[in-house]
Amino acid sequence: MDQESFFQRGKSNNKYWFGISINLLFIVFEVICGVFAGSLALVTDAIHNLVDVLGLVIAFVAVILIKRKPTKHHTYGFYNTTILAAFTNSLILVASLAIVIWEAFLRLMNPEDHVNGWIVVIVALTGVVINGLTAYIFHRGSKRDLNEKANYWHFFADALISLCVVFAGFIINFTNWVILDPLVSIFAAVFILFESWRVLCRAFSLVTNGVPDNISENEVEKYLLSFPEIEKINDVHIWALSTTEVAISAHLQCNRPADYMKILDDATDGLRKKFDIDHVTLQLETSDKKHKESKI
Repeated sequence: MDQESFFQRGKSNNKYWFGISINLLFIVFEVICGVFAGSLALVTDAIHNLVDVLGLVIAFVAVILIKRKPTKHHTYGFYNTTILAAFTNSLILVASLAIVIWEAFLRLMNPEDHVNGWIVVIVALTGVVINGLTAYIFHRGSKRDLNEKANYWHFFADALISLCVVFAGFIINFTNWVILDPLVSIFAAVFILFESWRVLCRAFSLVTNGVPDNISENEVEKYLLSFPEIEKINDVHIWALSTTEVAISAHLQCNRPADYMKILDDATDGLRKKFDIDHVTLQLETSDKKHKESKI
């Protein structure tokens, strides 16, 4: 069975089980080798991989919860658990990277006498394969889901960082410049921190009901005002229900009360097709003063 059919959207659980399993095995292998080789770079990478696995677990729980039906207490269901998962993962990652950078600075102040460069190279090469494969299975979903985007960037960055560790291992093996080990750790942590900060900011925006990055409120208003029957728009609210679902509510002031149903259907259909907003709530208001008074 090829990758596309095994990890297709209908079987999205497979990618999480696969990613969690192979990375847990690699973490155990990497910690053992890192301690044996005296390499902070390997232990650093193992810690970050553990955080990534925790992120996968949290994201997986969110994927399961989002499939639950709405209740009287959670009328929207559990869509926003995916947003909370992305935000939580980013917070954990930023905190762990801060610890890694601190430990690397301590190692710079008191460098190890010896680092087994060949073990570093072998383990890091294994990391390139494991992290690269994990990033690959989340690549397609990263285009539409912030959760999978976070997972993709984490593991893609890990793969690149593992290449840096391979490079450092080769140099250490021939020159015994053990100071490269903590330097690579700092470089790796800063690089991941940069990418993670962007995901954290985006997740925070969604948590606080910000307009999703892929939607422009001005463009939405411009589209609605393109209808000749709509004179004015009031109380526009656009927010994310999940990392993939968007909702909108708005009051539309119209000049043709008789065409309300057609206007409502056309505007709703257009928002879904043009902006991929599936949850649309529009309230039509007449601009006719007499009609307003008759409604009171």
